[in-house]
Amino acid sequence: MSKVTILAGDFPRGTGYFTFRNFTLPGDQNHYLCETVCVTQVEFINTANPKMALLLNKDPAVAEEIQLELEEKIKIADEHEIIFMVRLSDQRRFIAETDDVTFHKIKKSIKRSQNADQVSMATSA
Repeated sequence: MSKVTILAGDFPRGTGYFTFRNFTLPGDQNHYLCETVCVTQVEFINTANPKMALLLNKDPAVAEEIQLELEEKIKIADEHEIIFMVRLSDQRRFIAETDDVTFHKIKKSIKRSQNADQVSMATSA
C-alpha cells in the first residue's frame, strides 16, 4: 500500500492510498468514508505543476491554506516527490502528491490495464 496525498480536486484533501490497481481516496471531509477507484476509470494521468492545485480547488475557504502548503512544497522540493493530475472517466479530477516509485507503479498499472482492454477488444472483434 503506497501513500497518495490529495491536494485538490473533486475529492476531499487528505491521505489516500494506491494498491495494485486501485486508489483508495478520501470520500468525505471527515475521512470516515473512502472511495475506491480502479485504474480502469483513469482517462488521463500526467505530472502537474504544483500551482495547478489552486485551479482545481473547489473550496475558497482553504485557498490560502493550499497556497501556503504549495509554496512550502516548492521550497523544500524533494526530487523523489511527484505531483500529478488524474482525470477519471466520470470527469472528476484530482491533483495528488506521492513518491516517484509509487507514481511509476500507478502509470505501469494504468498502462497494463489499457493493454488488457485492447487485447480483449481485439479478441472479441
